[in-house]
Amino acid sequence: MPTRIGIGVLVFLLGITILLKRLGTHSVQTIGFPLDVVVAVLVMIGGIALPVVATTRERSYFFVVAGDFAVAVIVLAEANPDQRLLGCLVFGLVGSYIAFFHNLRTQLWHLLFSGAVIVVASIGVFTDVPSGLPDVLGRIAFAIPVITVIPVVTQIALALLSNDAQSSELDPLTDLLNRRGLARRTSELLQAKSSLDQSLLVVVIDIDNFKHFNDTYGHDVGDRVILRTAYRLHDWARSDAAIARIGGDEFVVVQMMPLPYVGDLLARIAPIMNSPTGEPISTTSIGIAIHNGAWPDVHAAESGVHDLHRLADSAMYESKRMGGNHVHSIVLTDQQLQQPQQSGDRSVL
Repeated sequence: MPTRIGIGVLVFLLGITILLKRLGTHSVQTIGFPLDVVVAVLVMIGGIALPVVATTRERSYFFVVAGDFAVAVIVLAEANPDQRLLGCLVFGLVGSYIAFFHNLRTQLWHLLFSGAVIVVASIGVFTDVPSGLPDVLGRIAFAIPVITVIPVVTQIALALLSNDAQSSELDPLTDLLNRRGLARRTSELLQAKSSLDQSLLVVVIDIDNFKHFNDTYGHDVGDRVILRTAYRLHDWARSDAAIARIGGDEFVVVQMMPLPYVGDLLARIAPIMNSPTGEPISTTSIGIAIHNGAWPDVHAAESGVHDLHRLADSAMYESKRMGGNHVHSIVLTDQQLQQPQQSGDRSVL
């Protein structure tokens, strides 16, 4: 919300700037209709609406297209060559917005469009003011680098920062998510869980007797066992699941799926995770907490996932107490999640 308010304020100020340009510089247009005033009013209305209207990717694209079109209209309708050149610089603001909220492909389309407008405006196609070749080339050489360099450099910098941020969310050994990455991905899954026919699973996996592998075979073999467990989790979990390594030999999977598919998924986890293939042979203790239903709001969902993680952890330790190489599951409804100690359908698979 603060970001939307900030963008809305900037857009509104852009509309004010267009009006001040009209009033303060005695701008002369090639047409009698005050087109720049109309565009300025529309821009200010858009700035007011941005913080209020829900933002979607489609609306954001529409905002980019409308912004480019508005700038092009004002620039091409201006009679004064210097005023046209100043108007072209506003394309840089649109490009900066794209750098923050869209990809490089959108930026390239914007640069192609704005570059074409700059060339047309520099030549003076829609005006009677003659322009010599040096003037045209000078305007183009001034405007295009200004609207190109800042957005593109910003786009590249943001991409590098994004890669760094993504790297900081990954476990260096397995390339699975770490705790930070798991929290972010879980938040994304919660936003999609809104219907009663969706189940949310929190799975905690711990390698049985992991210290034995390190002490007997060395840490290289221990790392190999961890990697093998990570590969098996990838084979078992759905493609959109959040899979994380949160400790030395402890893993967590958070995934959401339609309720009818839960049984098949649970039936497959033991054969995959505790397969006798590979040397040295390793097994896991697995705890699963399943929530069927919908949460009333985001706060309840975050609290619910925390409880599910705690219950899955307890179920995993129950598997340990049973000697390892077991799966222990807890299935809960909305009411049971509020008081898990007194109720809950617990079943060992």
